[in-house]
Amino acid sequence: MPRDESNASVDAPGGRRTLLAEAWLPATVVAILYALIAYFLLQAFNFNPTGPIHIGTFMPADRFWNASTRFDPNGIGYDGQWYFYIAHDPLLWAPDPEAFLDLPAYRYARILYPTLVWIGALGQPGVLPWSMLGVNLLAVLVGTIGAVDLLRTLGGNRWLSLAFALSPAMLLGTLAALTEPTATALIVVGLALAFRGRHTLAGLCLALAVLAREPSLLVPLGLGVYAAGRCDWRRARQYLLPLLLPIGWHLLIWVRLGSLPPAQNGNNFDLPFGGPIHRLAVLWGWSHASLASPLPTQTALAETAIVLTSAAIMVLGLTRVLQRRDVLAWLFFLHAALALCTSPAIWTDLYSYGRTLGMLYLCFGLVVLTGPERRSPSWERLDEWTRDVPDWAIFKSRIDVAVTLCLGRALSTLKRQEHHT
Repeated sequence: MPRDESNASVDAPGGRRTLLAEAWLPATVVAILYALIAYFLLQAFNFNPTGPIHIGTFMPADRFWNASTRFDPNGIGYDGQWYFYIAHDPLLWAPDPEAFLDLPAYRYARILYPTLVWIGALGQPGVLPWSMLGVNLLAVLVGTIGAVDLLRTLGGNRWLSLAFALSPAMLLGTLAALTEPTATALIVVGLALAFRGRHTLAGLCLALAVLAREPSLLVPLGLGVYAAGRCDWRRARQYLLPLLLPIGWHLLIWVRLGSLPPAQNGNNFDLPFGGPIHRLAVLWGWSHASLASPLPTQTALAETAIVLTSAAIMVLGLTRVLQRRDVLAWLFFLHAALALCTSPAIWTDLYSYGRTLGMLYLCFGLVVLTGPERRSPSWERLDEWTRDVPDWAIFKSRIDVAVTLCLGRALSTLKRQEHHT
C-alpha cells in the first residue's frame, strides 16, 4: 500500500530498524510476563483451554461442546462463551444464531476476534479454545510494539508500554477470552501510524478495530472530525471512508438477523454518572447487589477509590478540551462523554468497568504524557495533530486558564505509580 508522501518526513531513515531495536526488550518482558500469566491461568483449570472461556448453560449451545469442554452447569458463564460460539460460525451460516447467543446482532458485530480465532485454528473446532488464548496473546505483543512506537513519536519512555500491556483492557480481556485486547491493540497501532503520517494504513487499522469492538468507532471518527475541523478533507476521508467496512457489516447483520447491533445494547447506557453512582451504592449497601459480583479487592474502600478516580478522570476529560484543542484532548473528551453515560450493567464489578473504560484510561495517560510541562521537542513536528482546531469545530468558547491543572496533577499520580511498578 502506498505511503502518504505528504508526511514522509515523519519517519527517519531506518525507522523500522529503530523501532525493532527499541521495542524488542519491552516486548520480551511482556511476553515472559504473559507466558507466566497464561501458565497459572491454565493451571487453575487443569490446563483445559475451555476453562478461561467461562462457559455456562444460560443458552443451549451444547452443539459446540465436546467431551473435554469445561462448563458450569449452574452458571450463566461470561462473555467469552459468545465469541467461542461465533468462532464456530464466523460467516453467519447457522440458521438459528438466536438459539445459542443471548444478543445475536450485538455479539456478531464484534466479529473480528472470533474470525481471527477461526483462522488461527484453521477452522478446526477442537483447536478453537487454544486459538482464543493465542490470538489475545499475539494482540498483547502487537499492541506493546505499537505502544512503543507511539511513545517514541510523542517523546515518552518506551517502558511505559508495560503499563499499556498490563492495563485492565489487555489483561482482563486476555484472562477471559474477550475482544478488548484485539480492539485496543489495533487502536494503539492505528494511533502510532496516524502520528507517523501513515493515514491510509491508520484508517484501515482503526476500521478493523471497530469490527472487534464497536465503541472503537470514537477513535477514527474523532481523528476524521478533527481533520475536517482543520479543513484537511483528504486526511478526514482517510479515516472516515474506511468506516464503511464496519457499517456494511452491520447492515449485513440487519439483513440476516433482522436487527441492527446498536438496537440490542441499549441497556449499556444510562443517565450521566448512573453507573458509578450505582456501583458506590452497592459497595456501601445502599442498593441491592443483584447485578454485582463479589468484590475482587474484598474491601469497599479500595474499590470506592477506584470508582471515584474513574469518575474524576471523566470530568477531567470533559473539561480538558476547553484548555487544549489538540487531537489527544479531543479523543479524551469523546471517551469521557461515552464513559459518563455507561449504565449499572457496565458497573457490575471491577472487572467489567475496568476493561470497558480501557480507552478512557489510555486517552488520559496520553493527555498527561503530552501536557505542556512534559512535551518533547518532537511535539512541534506533529503539527497536523497538535495545533488547536477553530472554536466552531469543537466548542464555541474557550477557557485559557488551566482550570484542570491541579486535578490533572493529582490524577496523574496513579499513572506514575503504574510506570514505576
